[in-house]
Amino acid sequence: MNQKTEKTTIIEVYDPVMCCSTGVCGPDVDDTLADFANDVKWLKSQGVDVKRFNLGQEPEAFKANSQVLARLRQAGTEALPIILVNGEMMSEGGYPDRAALIQWSGLNLTNGAASHTGKADTAQPETLYNNKTEILVALGAAVASGSESVLRNMFARGEELGLSTEDMSRAMQTGLNVRQTPLSDVVKTANELLGITSNGCAPGSGCC
Repeated sequence: MNQKTEKTTIIEVYDPVMCCSTGVCGPDVDDTLADFANDVKWLKSQGVDVKRFNLGQEPEAFKANSQVLARLRQAGTEALPIILVNGEMMSEGGYPDRAALIQWSGLNLTNGAASHTGKADTAQPETLYNNKTEILVALGAAVASGSESVLRNMFARGEELGLSTEDMSRAMQTGLNVRQTPLSDVVKTANELLGITSNGCAPGSGCC
């Protein structure tokens, strides 16, 4: 059984104009929206209060929040989605992954159960990163994938575990090298490893 927090975490999601409240509708469902909708459902099951506002259906909610309104006036709808946690703006312009949502919510996952703690934890959806090697790998992966929120979480976790700045720097540089590698080179290498004649298509994509 999940333990409820004494002080409920409130996450507010200010979505761009979408066809429905979650955006998971129509014949072509966006995988990112589908994943986020599942994450929201999961958060609610852990006792987190998640509220979503669709600009197309609930414009008054955007006008009523001074932070959100200010960002819209400054950056336009490109700033959406905007995510607030207990009134503090945490991200904009994209949907966070579950790891970031867990960290922001202060959820502590232990043996498959979840409870809220006063201190935010850097738990991942399926495991807690308590191993220094895992943290270094996660740092590199966060840089390679461009996930700023996870990068911050993993760096903080690394500091807690006593990882040196030099070690974390090397891990992040590795991720940066991967991120800067042209996609064509990655595809070519993947095809070579699979024994496929490289033609510019990703392995198994069926594009050619």
